[in-house]
Amino acid sequence: MGGEAEAGLNRASGDPDTAPKVALVTGGSLGIGLAAARLLAQRGHQVVITARQPERLNAAVQELRREGLAVEGFPADMADADAVAALLTALRERHGRLDVLINNAGGSHHARPFASLSPEDWELTLRQNLYTTAITCNAAIPLLQELGHGAIVNVASLAGRQRSFIASSDYVAAKAGLLGLTRQLALELAPSGIRVNAVAPGLTSSRRVLNRWHQLSDSERQGRLAAVPLGRPGSPEEIAEAIVFLASDAASYITGATLDVNGGAFMG
Repeated sequence: MGGEAEAGLNRASGDPDTAPKVALVTGGSLGIGLAAARLLAQRGHQVVITARQPERLNAAVQELRREGLAVEGFPADMADADAVAALLTALRERHGRLDVLINNAGGSHHARPFASLSPEDWELTLRQNLYTTAITCNAAIPLLQELGHGAIVNVASLAGRQRSFIASSDYVAAKAGLLGLTRQLALELAPSGIRVNAVAPGLTSSRRVLNRWHQLSDSERQGRLAAVPLGRPGSPEEIAEAIVFLASDAASYITGATLDVNGGAFMG
């Protein structure tokens, strides 16, 4: 699985009740995804991470392995249904189970007015932020159902909770759609013992956000922070704590929920 990225790991075996839980984190090579992968591995999961860029993926896997964590990598574009199917087939063959799915793959372009968005912009943004989760869930749910339990956590956004002054309409619509998908899947999968929840991060100090942050003027930065009652960005590690909580047995009676992790920027 993933060539260099997974060398040296052995297939899990034995009693499914005692074998390590297996977690799949899409978009796991940077930021929130990498932080979630690290925390899941620290708490005893065998973690598989995906990313589109093999070099970045291998760097993330090696970084986590140097910390003594059980992590594999699988290079894949999660918007490619064939690649997702191949990933789940490889995961089944290697581990025979899936307990946790973290749908973190996504992306956005610089904010633009609605009138300037092309059909291609809409297609790309919806594909990256909504379609990826739908096809990954479609491929992963049968494996989750075989255990009779499991957890799916979708990484949405503050932009999906309310109107946004900094995100484009296509991104807002995609993340709002992701929250709707979360609620519907939670309803449909509850009889299978599978919980489905979402987190909605706000301003977060990931590499991608920081690159844009440094391009803002001082007044623009102050304006962004003024919208956050706690007065600062969150860290990827803080978002990861919320993700891993929702994926854990500590959240065993929570499904169909969205956990806002945005410093109070949205209080629903």
